[in-house]
Amino acid sequence: MSINGRTISIGDAAEFLSSQRSGVVDVKLSNLDVVETFQFEFALADMDDLDGVDAALARLVDGGELSRRSIDDFIMRCKQHRTAVRYQSGLANYLYGVLAREDAAGAEGSERSGEGSGYEGKYDQAVGILRSFDRPPAEAICGIVAFHYNQFERAMTKTKSQRVAEVSLRLQALLKGESWSPDALSQSPHPSLDVALSDSIIEQVLRWTALPLDGTAGGDMAELAANIGSQRPYDALKLHLVLAEHALAVGDLAAALRHAESLRHSRLSEKWYRSFRPRVQRQGVLRK
Repeated sequence: MSINGRTISIGDAAEFLSSQRSGVVDVKLSNLDVVETFQFEFALADMDDLDGVDAALARLVDGGELSRRSIDDFIMRCKQHRTAVRYQSGLANYLYGVLAREDAAGAEGSERSGEGSGYEGKYDQAVGILRSFDRPPAEAICGIVAFHYNQFERAMTKTKSQRVAEVSLRLQALLKGESWSPDALSQSPHPSLDVALSDSIIEQVLRWTALPLDGTAGGDMAELAANIGSQRPYDALKLHLVLAEHALAVGDLAAALRHAESLRHSRLSEKWYRSFRPRVQRQGVLRK
């Protein structure tokens, strides 16, 4: 066995590898004519550097402005925290994704809610990095992005936000045909970090999906229905689900079926769809 070209015993190799915190190490294993080579990259961040990056992020959030300049300033402030560069990179990717989505959604004649802005690629890159960090901003971002992609179980396990967890739990219960609460979820306390880091579209979808589904949120549901056409498919699925349940609760069976039909061909909602139509039919029979 050799490490970086130097022959080493297995015991010494284990001690050497476990002591590495950064850099790339080449390892060669050989047995007679069989040789295997491996390359390990180490990038372990120091706690002080992670805290420094979180402080820089908090400063960006407190500044109340998200722009290329503010993100560049964030990156510059993080440069002194060298061992946390990977963590900083994950946060910056997410921030650039939020900025791209906000710019596209806010532009006149833009595509649907940031579609085509490339924000999804940035979100994916960010989560790919941040999911390995046990830090509040990383957990908040991974939870928010999982909610956006309708990965409700992952959103519940990653987030520390009670609001995101409760909304995800209700949507997952609906889709799985399990019992769920029609009460408003918007009163659930949630940390400011969750609100501060979500993009405005996800934040709006969170507010809509937290509405009560007992028929008492008519005004908010009307606003939702008027805007659902501008939503990306991921979010439209959540919102058609909410509107269908609200319509059934108020006895508007035509609207309930119309929103249900929008979900008919989705694999994610097929179980809910199969149970929803009989519920509508039963209510129709009772009204006759």
